[in-house]
Amino acid sequence: MWFHRPFRADEWLLYDQESPSASGGRGLGQARIYTRDGQLAISVIQEGVVRVPR
Repeated sequence: MWFHRPFRADEWLLYDQESPSASGGRGLGQARIYTRDGQLAISVIQEGVVRVPR
């Protein structure tokens, strides 16, 4: 998580998420969290790995 500017967690926030890539058991998730007035407050990136038991 990258915090870009101060914000209040008890006020309205928009969480906009996408997954730009997923293949071969790996996936990437990206999200942006905006304040009510449309300012970018936080950026989030996470990579995930899925392994199926044999």
